[in-house]
Amino acid sequence: MANAEGFDYRTRSNGEVAIFHHGKMSKLMRDDEAKAFLKAVEDGDAQQAMADAVGNDGQNARPGGGPQSPDQSMHGNGSAHTPTEFRRKSI
Repeated sequence: MANAEGFDYRTRSNGEVAIFHHGKMSKLMRDDEAKAFLKAVEDGDAQQAMADAVGNDGQNARPGGGPQSPDQSMHGNGSAHTPTEFRRKSI
């Protein structure tokens, strides 16, 4: 992940490490994973270490956000739920 930015991390008194991306928590690490992360931050680029730990820096497309044909949406093409005409009952 080149040019990682927007990451921040905070350590907690119980040894946990929370990684934030643009102010939103992305990952919470405990025990050995937290220790390995803190070691990686000390040894190299902190932004890159956080991006590697999170694994997804938010740059990927969201489900249903890709190019689709006009008759399809995220929930399918509607063939399972055909339109129904409703009639008002006479009293």
